[in-house]
Amino acid sequence: MRDSVLSNKEEYLNALFSNEKESETKKLSRQYSEEVGRARISVSPPESALISLLVKMHGCKKFVEIGTLTGLSAQYIFESLPEGAELWTLEKEPAHGDKAAQVFAKIDQSKKKIHLVMGDAREELEKLSAQGPFDGVFIDGNKAAYMDYLVWAEKNLRKGGLILADNIFLSGSVWNDPSEQAQRFSDKQVRILREFNERLADSELYQSAIAPTQEGLFIAIKK
Repeated sequence: MRDSVLSNKEEYLNALFSNEKESETKKLSRQYSEEVGRARISVSPPESALISLLVKMHGCKKFVEIGTLTGLSAQYIFESLPEGAELWTLEKEPAHGDKAAQVFAKIDQSKKKIHLVMGDAREELEKLSAQGPFDGVFIDGNKAAYMDYLVWAEKNLRKGGLILADNIFLSGSVWNDPSEQAQRFSDKQVRILREFNERLADSELYQSAIAPTQEGLFIAIKK
């Protein structure tokens, strides 16, 4: 990499945490995300490494992921959980869930478990409450439902629980970026993400910070 010509920070970080170094099942998840036309929203290698590290440092044993896609981020979370831990990952789209299930079937779950939950997350989360309290949640689903997910997390995470939320910049739309990519989000999505970010930034409720990844990753600990 030292002799390579890299034009920007994103290229440099992707070279450091290259997906060429990923396991075969992670590569399979990336392949499947391309097949369903959603490769663009898969977590990047640098983001994946950060999420994995945060989950491991926090010592989470019962974790919930909202937004499975084809199972890539779930694998990074799962490998950072200790023995005896459980991960529940929620997905609404059957085509995505089918791909994720194929990937999860190839993963050793003899010492910890992945539970793929299909259906609308807002409905399935209420059913999942009986399994709580949980140690952490990764929010990466329907942007218009982020506040609903957060309200659920506040009720079902233990004190000191970890909240990770991806895509909180909405391509810059939360600060009125004039770019075409930012303008593709609806007024409702922008309003909800602003409200979501403001709540996680409330120091009376959370100890929090934002990792300025390309799309923004909120990191918060529930007080």
